[in-house]
Amino acid sequence: MSRQVLSRVAVSVVLGSTLLGGCSIWGGDDPEQTINVKQAVKQVDSILDGTFKAVHPRLQWRDEPAHMSERRNSFTNTANGEMSVGRERHVRTRISKAKLTELLTDVDKYWRREGFKITLLNPREPSIMGERSDGCTVNFSVTGFGDVAISAGAGAQADLVSGDIEGEEGDKFPKAPNGGPDYAPDLRDPYWSK
Repeated sequence: MSRQVLSRVAVSVVLGSTLLGGCSIWGGDDPEQTINVKQAVKQVDSILDGTFKAVHPRLQWRDEPAHMSERRNSFTNTANGEMSVGRERHVRTRISKAKLTELLTDVDKYWRREGFKITLLNPREPSIMGERSDGCTVNFSVTGFGDVAISAGAGAQADLVSGDIEGEEGDKFPKAPNGGPDYAPDLRDPYWSK
């Protein structure tokens, strides 16, 4: 299996598990105030921005498109008017194996400060998953090729179909040899890459 196919499979698993959760659709203590898809994207991007600002020296990244998945009633399999909204951010900076634990620790500390309960921490992979009391989810994973991906999920109220969110296309990725997007880190950093 090619590197890009394996990377895409890993990304799909990570994003899928992130989107299963998602922040509550309610905008605070008032259940009448719901969060729409655009507000959920802002919430997700805010979580990702804060995560990357907590890491020093700073990392470079590319955003995938923001994506939404309709939630369905588990008994009737009908859409229930709620969406899971998420985005995955791929680190462009090459992270050496010697620095992966430090990066994992920085992200873990920040997420705990932000109120995320860590539901999975595996320093051997390495990977972290967390959830906040409002239902927001976060995920950090590294593929076998050293590609670092960080994602966040939030919930929204909308009667839409699953797919990429219009106007939230993310960044342009270079093409991999198989024609798909290339997620491989392509920048060196004097600190993170050695």
